[in-house]
Amino acid sequence: MRLQGESQTNERLDVSFEKLKGASSAPLAVGVQDGARLCFAAFPDHEIDRRFEIGSVTKVFTGSLLGVMVEAGDVDPEAPVDHLFGKALPWPVRPPTLVELASHRSGLPNTPKPLFWRESLAALSLSVKDPWRGVDAAKYRAMLMAAVKQARVGEAPRYSSMGVSLLGDALAHAAGMDFADLLDQRLLRPLGIRRTDFLRPEEEPDLVAISVNDWDRPVPYLRDQMAPAGMLASTVEDQLRFLRAAWGEGPDEIVKGVLRAQTPVAQMGAVAIGYCWLLAPHKGGEAAFHNGGTWGSQAEVVVVKDRRIAVAALSAKRRHTDEFVSEMLGA
Repeated sequence: MRLQGESQTNERLDVSFEKLKGASSAPLAVGVQDGARLCFAAFPDHEIDRRFEIGSVTKVFTGSLLGVMVEAGDVDPEAPVDHLFGKALPWPVRPPTLVELASHRSGLPNTPKPLFWRESLAALSLSVKDPWRGVDAAKYRAMLMAAVKQARVGEAPRYSSMGVSLLGDALAHAAGMDFADLLDQRLLRPLGIRRTDFLRPEEEPDLVAISVNDWDRPVPYLRDQMAPAGMLASTVEDQLRFLRAAWGEGPDEIVKGVLRAQTPVAQMGAVAIGYCWLLAPHKGGEAAFHNGGTWGSQAEVVVVKDRRIAVAALSAKRRHTDEFVSEMLGA
């Protein structure tokens, strides 16, 4: 394990990190930014700079991109998504707006129904096969259109990766470029984020950690057709750099976009929803957070801007990152 930062913070991190790591040998990296204090821990030591799959944490990047584009006047959050594509999709009543897609009110399911059992088996560690094997862009498009025809737009929020993916595709279409390039140009690069992308290189230094399931069996990378909803790979350092934008670190237009994305627009159970960000009260302030996972990886990020504290935990195996984050926040 490698620790870096102020000693008092390190002592608290040391205890919580060891508990989070447990007996598994799967790579793990965490980071805590508490005001000016910054500390990291990793297992093994060299994994501090490792890139990990972050799963649905990708969604807050897509939501923040929407915030940036809204602030710039590039898109209207109340615009029906079909307007950005320039053609009508087969919605039974009406198309969702961009803000409805970003707040899980599109009526679309989380993932395609034909893949439900495949994904369930992988999520339960009962299969190490890629659930998306054989599903190319055309096949996913057919699955999406089938889901669109049954979508009940505007009802109570229902978590939907398909909806957030459609949002990302719409933003890319409006900008006239690939989503990965759009995200890089409008959000990542301006914040100095250099090692966060959708690539899965097979060589160092940017090799993404191979995740394992609950039985410590290696599982495939997530390679679905919903990149804006869950396919980013990133480092702890990049995650903290992104989270610091919430308290004003970064170009003004990016900070404004991130803060807009962290403004509540709907309620989902006990938490509020912004543009993909989940929001909950925390010690007189508000925590903006999200977690994510793939067939083995686990990721969690949270920022409390009023306290200027941010925590990121990235793991190549499912671990109790929520407990770790709560301990670091002093919840």
